[in-house]
Amino acid sequence: MSSVMMGHNPHNAGGLLPGAPGKRKEIYKYDAPFTLYAMSWSNRPDRKYRLALGSFIEEYSNKVQIIQLTDEENGEFKVKGSFEHPYPTTKILWIPDTKGVCPDLLATSGDYLRLWKINDQTNEVKLESLLNNNKNSDFCAPLTSFDWNELDPNIVGTSSIDTTCTIWGLETGQVLGRIDGNSVTGMVRTQLIAHDKEVFDIAFSRAGGGKDIFASVGADGSVRMFDLRHLEHSTIIYEDSQQQPLLRLAWNKQDPNYLATMATDGLEVIILDVRVPCTPVATLKNHTACVNGIAWAPHSSCHICSAADDQQALIWDIQQMPRSIDDPILAYKAEGEINQVQWATGQPDWIAICYNQSMEI
Repeated sequence: MSSVMMGHNPHNAGGLLPGAPGKRKEIYKYDAPFTLYAMSWSNRPDRKYRLALGSFIEEYSNKVQIIQLTDEENGEFKVKGSFEHPYPTTKILWIPDTKGVCPDLLATSGDYLRLWKINDQTNEVKLESLLNNNKNSDFCAPLTSFDWNELDPNIVGTSSIDTTCTIWGLETGQVLGRIDGNSVTGMVRTQLIAHDKEVFDIAFSRAGGGKDIFASVGADGSVRMFDLRHLEHSTIIYEDSQQQPLLRLAWNKQDPNYLATMATDGLEVIILDVRVPCTPVATLKNHTACVNGIAWAPHSSCHICSAADDQQALIWDIQQMPRSIDDPILAYKAEGEINQVQWATGQPDWIAICYNQSMEI
């Protein structure tokens, strides 16, 4: 992908990504029948090049497609499954199962958190569970995002426009035994008022065992860190000086001291160090239109990818922090405004982006 990023022919890209010496890279493209927004790489080792894509259609009826690159020679993606989804998905995640021992589950957020199960043999998708924490009301507070704990797949955290975050404990029968027919249920472990206004994103940290610490961002312009063992207080890691809403946050996958965030209509990515609250340790500034997505490298503590409305996906090397980082090491220009970027955990040479009706890896 990287030589393409430097402006070569995308169909004959022999480029290298950091940490992948000598491997050839190609770009593969999939054109969906609808505008794309949410996207997620599958983590299972036996399902390489499999992604889930969510439609962005401004009406009730939306779709999720499961696609897989089946022909590397011709760059052909096959639709492996598809299902209807109420409203656009705000986020999609596959179960963080890198060993392939858990049920093949997919989660989506929108009006509620839903868990879907994919049948290994038929690829048929069925709704396993609809998790609703607001049983006493006819109205739901839409979920803006969620995160699936990578070290304990029984824990999922959601963020909502009602200012709360909810931590769910999933019961998958036996998570470690692949028993078909198990239904998945969820129980609320805790719900907390996380911000003064809407919460836009939530993410678990790998610090301290990886099960208890999470952070959230919201419309009040703050990044707040919580510990499930001590929910009576939270730590404000950062507050935007203009009080601009913060839309996304992402923890560094290798070094839990660092996380990244970005503001509404912001042209920059803010890198924070939890040991030095309130002051960004770096600001990545090369985009010329608003940043829409950030993704840390799964295999490296010093690489992060940002994507924006300027049609660019930029990869940054931040190892010289706290000295300023002026330029990305790689830049890729897409054919449209990029609204999503995801770096594959199980295949760290591969990054996926979405723009308009297209997805490229």
